[in-house]
Amino acid sequence: MSLIISPPGPLTLIYKTVSNVPIKLDVYPPTAGTEVTNQSSEISAVLWFHGGGLAMGNRTNFFPKWLQTRVNDAGIAFISVDYRLIPSRSVTAHQVVEDVQDAFAFVRGTSFSSALDSLASGGKLPFTKFRIDPRSVAAAGSSAGGTCAYFAAMHVQPKPAALLPIFAMAGDFLTPHYLEPKDKPFLTGKPLFDPSRSKDYLYPFSPSVASEIVSDSPVAFNPPAGPGLPPLPANPRMPLGLLYLQLGTTLDYYTGEHEPSLSQSLREANAADYPTPQARKQKLRELIPQKHHAIFPEFGVDSSWPPTLLIHGSADTSAPVAESQEMYQALQNAGVLSRIKIVEGAGHLFDLVPEADKIHEEPFDDAAEFLKTVLGQSLALSFT
Repeated sequence: MSLIISPPGPLTLIYKTVSNVPIKLDVYPPTAGTEVTNQSSEISAVLWFHGGGLAMGNRTNFFPKWLQTRVNDAGIAFISVDYRLIPSRSVTAHQVVEDVQDAFAFVRGTSFSSALDSLASGGKLPFTKFRIDPRSVAAAGSSAGGTCAYFAAMHVQPKPAALLPIFAMAGDFLTPHYLEPKDKPFLTGKPLFDPSRSKDYLYPFSPSVASEIVSDSPVAFNPPAGPGLPPLPANPRMPLGLLYLQLGTTLDYYTGEHEPSLSQSLREANAADYPTPQARKQKLRELIPQKHHAIFPEFGVDSSWPPTLLIHGSADTSAPVAESQEMYQALQNAGVLSRIKIVEGAGHLFDLVPEADKIHEEPFDDAAEFLKTVLGQSLALSFT
């Protein structure tokens, strides 16, 4: 038996490099004093994928301190992962899938343990060395990070041990929410975006956007323009996910199908009359090239998916709660052990509002208990 000794902050590792661009993850070890009881010091882990519409953010943004603390206190490592962002050098959701696969392979394989061994031998490992049990790794994420969790269920082998998508996108892409342009404000408390301010990131892209690879695009703000006004985004990528949603072109950027526009083809087909909702869905599915079906989670649910807990706010206007409801129904139909928890009155990013840990203590505790139960962690802790 050994005790985990952990630092106040994470350990940053590079899990892959693409065209000389390092792609990183942060390792948060179990809470100091947690007992590791098995002889190999193998512990469970949760891989967390951040939100940002797949277009912005990094492993420290939209960070669920509430979840990291709870799983660390249960003796589980929490690992927050960067991934390539859309749009950048032909990056689409297909490349995000590759990064999700590679993050799991890194954490489960010898590269992760070798990195810790190397740091430990040099006296530079800031916490007690441990191994990740490759059979006991969960995928979790919020918003677009929930999409990444779905990718893990679809494309990572062996499958994650558990899935925790929180107000996730991509439970149901074939809806007017994603396909129709908006000419009136559609997000609670937010006006429409001015597309001209993001023209470099609209197809066809500027040369710099078309050539760069981006996996770390942090949230950043400039001071407000005047009294009573909100701060202005300092990072031009910040509005992109919502701007594409406003323009009704999300799926063009998601798939890379700009000419002709996949969104327009789906929009036109969606406007036709169909005898049943199922017939409508089937027609839209047929219009999506087969090579892209692998990035539509709603097409990929089967009985091999791991136990899943979906959490979503009932008042979400960025990713409507119907997305998680549709995904839950698909999971139930496939016989997957699954639950859905709808947080009444909560909007997008409800877990980041002031005093969220007090307001939403019950769903937060439920999420952590789900992971602890499925990952099979002992709750016997010894605090120093």
